[in-house]
Amino acid sequence: MEVDKNRIRFIVDIVDHCNLNCKGCGHFSPLASKYFLDIKTFENDLCRLNELLRGKIFCLEIMGGEALLHPQLEDFIKITAKYVQGEKNLCTNGILLANLSDKIYKLCAETNTTICITMYPIDLDWSEIYRKANLYGTKLYKIKSIGDSKKKWFKNPKDRNGLQNVEENFNSCFWKARCVVLEKGRLSSCVVPFKAKFFQKYFKSAIFDTTERNSIDIYKAQNIDEIVDFLNRPIPCCKYCFPNKEKQVMWEVSKREINEWI
Repeated sequence: MEVDKNRIRFIVDIVDHCNLNCKGCGHFSPLASKYFLDIKTFENDLCRLNELLRGKIFCLEIMGGEALLHPQLEDFIKITAKYVQGEKNLCTNGILLANLSDKIYKLCAETNTTICITMYPIDLDWSEIYRKANLYGTKLYKIKSIGDSKKKWFKNPKDRNGLQNVEENFNSCFWKARCVVLEKGRLSSCVVPFKAKFFQKYFKSAIFDTTERNSIDIYKAQNIDEIVDFLNRPIPCCKYCFPNKEKQVMWEVSKREINEWI
């Protein structure tokens, strides 16, 4: 599967840290410091994407970390609706949903923003979540099925030596064209080049290539075709992956041990 300029699914982490901190988190959130994306940076980037795509952004997902932790969440939803005519998703682990203000539920309904809930094996106040969603007509979407306290999860192991074939890895990667990551004016086909810095800092490690060779500057690109061409080619960070070889593990909160990722 290749990136199609008319069907790009952009994801943006507006928060790096999380209130759940899953073992082996793909965004390295348990290792991240508290950080909130600047609203002006977000709007500038969406404005540029809107320009490149001539007003036809297919999909944008507001993610984290835990997106609901951002104190300006309302503004992010409004700005997304301003520039994105297509699918708009607000992704969450659900912990804060029961106490989330009615104002946000109403705003999501008015902007046709779907609240997407990843179904971790944790207890949520579903009666209150459904009450608020039904009150305003807010769309909810559950990602994965509800499990018990011993729910199985997945670990995406990495090659700490970076000896994997980048071409083969890229060609067989399930995610390469499904989640295009936007971070501060740059796009990548993978989240690792942007987020592995947390791993490097926490474990004082040089593992992972987090250089700008893994991403493209949306302000320097001449057009969307140049960006799509970049996204459809392997990046240096591909050498650390074992694509489609996830290991099934028991879900649990991270202990911040290096073997959760390696």
